[in-house]
Amino acid sequence: MIQEIGRAYDNHYVACEAAGADYVLHYRERGCLVHVTSHGGADAWAEGNAFDLPRVRDLAERPSRLVYAFAIGGARFFLALDDEVAAPAGFAYEAVNWLRYAEPAELLFAVVTGSQLDRWYRDNRFCSRCGHPTELGPRSREIVCPECASIVYPKICPGVICAVTRRDADGEKIVLTRYNGRTTALWALVAGFTEIGEPLEDTVRREVMEEVGLHVKNLRFYKSQPWSFTDTLLVGFWCEVDGDPTITVDHSELKEARWFGRDEIPLERTGDRVSLTGEMIEQFRLHGIPE
Repeated sequence: MIQEIGRAYDNHYVACEAAGADYVLHYRERGCLVHVTSHGGADAWAEGNAFDLPRVRDLAERPSRLVYAFAIGGARFFLALDDEVAAPAGFAYEAVNWLRYAEPAELLFAVVTGSQLDRWYRDNRFCSRCGHPTELGPRSREIVCPECASIVYPKICPGVICAVTRRDADGEKIVLTRYNGRTTALWALVAGFTEIGEPLEDTVRREVMEEVGLHVKNLRFYKSQPWSFTDTLLVGFWCEVDGDPTITVDHSELKEARWFGRDEIPLERTGDRVSLTGEMIEQFRLHGIPE
């Protein structure tokens, strides 16, 4: 998955100055400033895309608002919160989603995670309580209002990925869905955000019922995954259909949904090393329903 980068990720906040060798993350219009070193294809799922990030020393003019983000394998990453940064030669803004399968893995994770932090900083430039301009906390990752003393910390939205399964005379089956209104509509699992006051297990039951009209039982936790594309912490569950397996599709959200046997699973996600959804679908295709 996207967080499995083979190097230590340290998100402990440190109040420090950026040095010349430190990486700079700057975002504009859903794009990140990168140098593409290899083009694999035009869409976010193309293999062969490779890129690099600018370092402080690459910039002709040092950004005025550099904020420490995190470290990966000893390399430090800073967010440039300036509205504009002069791009070095060879660098341009590429859509974060286009970089989704790009290499190297640690820089991809840095770009995606950094985009979540960048949105949080930019969305909180003014106090939501009194409207006064905010300031950055001096010793921890927080935003402070000097007028009313309101403090804001990064927010994470929990959501679930649901692998709905059943066993019958024809073997093991799983529910796959495709969303409406998306340019690239890959087959996926039932998913959704947790509502206020709702345990994750109830989110699974509600989302499965809302999207495909099924009751489920025997919920089992699989894995979790930070998914910074949507500011989400995803939690994966396996579950079994309870009662009638007839699917009723919510066409306001889904284009289609149906049961698949292991030998019927589309192969479009076999190379998906990024998403929890892809891993769970491949788990079922290769090994069936986990015990």
